[in-house]
Amino acid sequence: MFKRNVTLLLGVFALLATMSLTPVKGQARSSETLDVNRAIVNTELYLWNRFSDLLDVVRCGVALGPGLGFEVAITDYLNLGLYANCERGLAFPHFIPPFWLVDYYEHNTGVFVPHGGTYATAAFGPWRAETGKGQIGTETKHFARDRWDIRVQLDAILIHLYIAIRPVEIIDFFTGIVGYDFSLDDQKLDSLQERRPADQFGRGLSNILFGVLEVPLNILRVTRVEGDMAGATKGVGLGLWRFFVRECVGVVETIAFPFGWEPIIEPVYVFDGSSDETTSWKVYKPAFHKRY
Repeated sequence: MFKRNVTLLLGVFALLATMSLTPVKGQARSSETLDVNRAIVNTELYLWNRFSDLLDVVRCGVALGPGLGFEVAITDYLNLGLYANCERGLAFPHFIPPFWLVDYYEHNTGVFVPHGGTYATAAFGPWRAETGKGQIGTETKHFARDRWDIRVQLDAILIHLYIAIRPVEIIDFFTGIVGYDFSLDDQKLDSLQERRPADQFGRGLSNILFGVLEVPLNILRVTRVEGDMAGATKGVGLGLWRFFVRECVGVVETIAFPFGWEPIIEPVYVFDGSSDETTSWKVYKPAFHKRY
């Protein structure tokens, strides 16, 4: 009985899979492919935005110069600190340098935020006293103090360390999981750029598996157009070169398939289905995009 039920269930799943993969009568095959590409791109964008939101949670910084003291702050309403210094430093997203590019791509601004100046500050609870407070340029003398951040700053004579945890970005990360962009900083799809990652992956594999066929095909093509001698010399050289290029492009397209570039080589496939006996070939630059 159990075995029969399992068999029936598998049959239902197989039927549903067949129905989902069978295009509707009159529907273009390209539309089906486009839906697959769209699903992949949306998944990539969702994962990118969640990863970016997670990296936004922490902000760090390092400064140099004479100074001494410390500050601990749980938002702007609960502070404890006393320090004086003359510093020049940089704030940056976190302590994982390779992922600084994520912040750059998301915000389209510089990774580092510089500051420098001489000041002294004392803070307790919501109260803060600081030299030069309220004057123009005061905010550029020290690390950022966002209202809701949890911050720690240590001034140890010549080096000053700063780290901030941003609760607003924590909220943004968790609301982003269910599709709500709390901080309005998610990347959006560029309506002017159509990405086809599934197509790119297929092209890459095809170039890797069948690129070697460029050698005999180019010998035959050149022979038909220019004769036997040209086929045995030019055809061999052309075939080897195109085999090498197609293999390299295939590896690049397979590894970088999430970008969904336009084809790099034309004709796209070794066998392009045309009856063209010419030996024309084109190689384009990859269509790099900063935004989705």
